[in-house]
Amino acid sequence: MTGQSDAEGTGLDRMDDLRIELQRARDELTAHRASWAYAFAMGASRHGGEHPTHWLTRARTQELEKRCRDLEARIAEQEL
Repeated sequence: MTGQSDAEGTGLDRMDDLRIELQRARDELTAHRASWAYAFAMGASRHGGEHPTHWLTRARTQELEKRCRDLEARIAEQEL
């Protein structure tokens, strides 16, 4: 026995899970931003070119960024 209550152990495990999930989300966002699809979507917007594929890429970027922000907020709430 480590001296921790079950609730404390569960809380620490949950924090570890959230941090792992956040790292995965950040890795996925980084990989997405390194893709050709992202480069073309961001470049096309500067030159007035709009294509549905670029809309989907931008939407995916926003989705990944939101996921990272949400996980960061959940971790911050747990650390209070």
